[in-house]
Amino acid sequence: MKKLLLFSLILSFGLVGFSQESPTVKDKYKLAKFGKERVNRATDNATNFNNPVSLLKSSGALAPSETQIGITEYDLFSNYNTGNRFWVFEDGTIAGVWMYGTEDFSDRGTGYNYYDGTEWGPEPTVRIEDEKCGWPNITAWGPGGEIGVAHSSTGLEIIQRETKGTGEWTQTYFQGPEGIETDITWPRMITSGENNEYIHLIVNTYGEWQGQPTTNLYSRSDDGGATWNPHNVVLPEWGADHYLEITQDKSVMASKGNTVCILYVDAYSDLFYLRSDDNGDSWEKNIVWQHPIPFYSSGDPIDSIFVPDFSGHIAIDNLGHAHVVFGITRYINDGSATDFFDKHEKWSNGIAYWNDMMDPFSSDYDALAPPGIGYANSELVQDVSYIGWMQDVDGDGVVTLAGAYPIRTVGMCTTPCIHVDDQGRRFVIFSALNETQETTVGSLTVNYKRIWARAYDGGGGWGEFLDLTADYSHVFDDCVYPMIGNNSDGHIHYIYQADFSPGNSLDDDHAQQENRWIYGSLPKTELMTGISDKELIDDSPLSQNFPNPFSKVSTINFRLEKAAELSFVVSNITGQKVMEIHKGYVPAQTHTFTIDAANLKTGIYFYTVTAGDSQFTRKMIVE
Repeated sequence: MKKLLLFSLILSFGLVGFSQESPTVKDKYKLAKFGKERVNRATDNATNFNNPVSLLKSSGALAPSETQIGITEYDLFSNYNTGNRFWVFEDGTIAGVWMYGTEDFSDRGTGYNYYDGTEWGPEPTVRIEDEKCGWPNITAWGPGGEIGVAHSSTGLEIIQRETKGTGEWTQTYFQGPEGIETDITWPRMITSGENNEYIHLIVNTYGEWQGQPTTNLYSRSDDGGATWNPHNVVLPEWGADHYLEITQDKSVMASKGNTVCILYVDAYSDLFYLRSDDNGDSWEKNIVWQHPIPFYSSGDPIDSIFVPDFSGHIAIDNLGHAHVVFGITRYINDGSATDFFDKHEKWSNGIAYWNDMMDPFSSDYDALAPPGIGYANSELVQDVSYIGWMQDVDGDGVVTLAGAYPIRTVGMCTTPCIHVDDQGRRFVIFSALNETQETTVGSLTVNYKRIWARAYDGGGGWGEFLDLTADYSHVFDDCVYPMIGNNSDGHIHYIYQADFSPGNSLDDDHAQQENRWIYGSLPKTELMTGISDKELIDDSPLSQNFPNPFSKVSTINFRLEKAAELSFVVSNITGQKVMEIHKGYVPAQTHTFTIDAANLKTGIYFYTVTAGDSQFTRKMIVE
């Protein structure tokens, strides 16, 4: 049996790339039944794995690119989506929050650490709030401050300060509408506007409200939270006229300038997001995937259907386009399964990608089926809309698994996050079971999870898979809840949670133990394939065209630093000029070029911008 991992192999891994071909997945003994044979916390010893865990961990070793920013024993970071808990400010400073808690969790609250551009602060030993809290968020506020929110027994607690990273926190309380003042929980918060002056807050009701068993309430403030307008409203697009229920921890928010998006990811209803381009004055609903049964109840029988696994993420690029990633699972309810996790087939896995230049996925039961496993109506295309899957680490063509514990999300590839940089390049990280890492917890043999990354550079398509946790220091780690930074420089920035035991102690999967929150950074060049070193320079003024590949219209931005003659040329692969635009002598600003594919044949092209004596070239694909 492949027990844990051969040290000789893991020591040689470093950051490992793997092929893009999706392998077959099979059980080793049949996957451990999710939700069954839970370990008794009183008798389980998380360090008693008949392996040298304690010896390895006693050194506190981490990969060279990593820093431990905090610990907690409260390991259920989220029921489903991770929310906005890792914020990279535009000046390169960073704030991260998590649920801090030790022993009996009476001290549970927001754990916070700050990177000042040079180093992280000391690991916190107390929560920020003055009472027990959970599910924190953090985001920019005002020209140089920060604001966060968490829930408590009295409603929500909002923390804020005008100077990020330093000074005293101001703490205020936020309650729900009359009748459910304190029955609100699982908040999400983000800001928008030129100076992050608009605060957007959504919170889930803990019980029935306006015709739904639970739902989300939306509030907005433009004066630092002193007043809210609107205040605790159910946005029409997710109300009782559209959905049976909007449940907890399935929403995530993104913003860019005056644009705000709220993504909702569920296996039992549409996958959709609400978008506002005017800081929340008005909202438009966008469907990513349509559930085939309106107002479906999770208790109703249903034939097998491929659905989101409850986890997802959204990003907005510099041109205003929305990019969505989500985990995939297969759901079936014939009435015989009594456990939530037993209704999800364990071998279905994958990460799907969509952007607002694509058509929505249809309501066909098999629309979200991973390609290549025998479902003719699958609408996912490998390396286009199907971009992540468990890796064949041992190279035998099959992913062989012993068993798994879920972290509330049910996909074996899960909790994906996406960032789109200033050049339109996409970076995705996610957590996935690793076939070569196993351990025994109680009576079960289960696989560890690792954090994987993949990038899209436009002309070169999606690159190789990279294991961000391949360093020897993570041989005995279960790595979950990854979050990628909303901004980047020459590196992507991310955090994740790691401990010795697969699963969660809060679900009685194993004994309560220390969990470490780890920050990592990775040069973008490690993820990029198919583009030149010149194109990889992060401050290049020429953007990759978007979308790419394209069949209709694509857009390019060029950042001109000083006034100059500006021209734009498109050439085919033989060097023949097929399009030319002269803008003449123009001022220093960002200039936009639009390419119409109506007169271009399918194939590879190169576009060149000439600014004075300088030239910049990139590749694009017409399909």
